[in-house]
Amino acid sequence: MTKERAERQYQVTMRDECGSSETETTTIDEGTESEQDAAAENWAREAVEEWVREGDWGEQGARVRAWYTLEDDDSEWQERSIEVDIEPDHEALISAAGGDTECEHEWTSEGEGGCDENPGVWSVGGTALVIKEHCTLCGLHRTHRITGSQCNPGECDTVEYSVPDDTD
Repeated sequence: MTKERAERQYQVTMRDECGSSETETTTIDEGTESEQDAAAENWAREAVEEWVREGDWGEQGARVRAWYTLEDDDSEWQERSIEVDIEPDHEALISAAGGDTECEHEWTSEGEGGCDENPGVWSVGGTALVIKEHCTLCGLHRTHRITGSQCNPGECDTVEYSVPDDTD
């Protein structure tokens, strides 16, 4: 039989690559010491992700590295790092490009070039890809640049929207 441990207080100190920092505290009162530590580690990762996502990273989205240290009543744990992907604000990007934000976009790569097996997709070196699509309803164009696994620190996937020129 494993002995339950009394309630323990944990504190996470977070910082991001831009120099911002924050500290949060929680109390965990159920489970053994190792179960409490595991719950605290999960809580800390979730707290860091939420804190990073609350930041203002722009419409284009971002990949943000953050570091955190978790402490309990007895000790400070080793600093850990996490990367958090911030999703672009697609509605704002579509609006800025002059696109229809009310459209229920239906995206296709057909007719966008590339090869027959993978239309609209190009390798641009290493693991990076460019994917070109257009909406079959309103004609808006979308270009994804995917960094892949060989990206540089801070580099993240991007998306651009554009309204095609009417040259007919």
